[in-house]
Amino acid sequence: MDFFGSVSSVEELKGEYHKFLNKWKGTDIMTEVRSQYEALLEKFGKEIDAEIAEQESKGEVVTLQRVDVKNDKFADTLEKIINFNMRIEIIGQWIWCFESYEYKEQLKALDFWFSKSKKAWVYSGSKKKLIKSRNKLADIRKKYGSEVVRDKE
Repeated sequence: MDFFGSVSSVEELKGEYHKFLNKWKGTDIMTEVRSQYEALLEKFGKEIDAEIAEQESKGEVVTLQRVDVKNDKFADTLEKIINFNMRIEIIGQWIWCFESYEYKEQLKALDFWFSKSKKAWVYSGSKKKLIKSRNKLADIRKKYGSEVVRDKE
């Protein structure tokens, strides 16, 4: 079964992956989904590397970001927290965890950082940088898109 047939970018791939994770977590199907996810991530990574090389050879400003296939922390992190009883939302390429106080130590250990203004733990794949954003969460959702992966029970 082809789980990611219509996916055409890394962003779409990650979005589809978390939908499947929520639907089939803990099942044998998830093994096949993860395998296809990793294969497509590698394919997209090679395509992006080729585009970066072309931009560099032309002396252009590189506008793409490399995909680290061997260290896909996004999927690994999402799998580790999917069973936590909290609201998990993907906004853009960041994982946001709301109503999650009881999991703060586990989230810190996974490199999440706490946004006081949004009252949520946030994961971006890298250590927190000084970010001073006055954007409301609704505006961020509108700009980058969002999807609830799990609601608190």
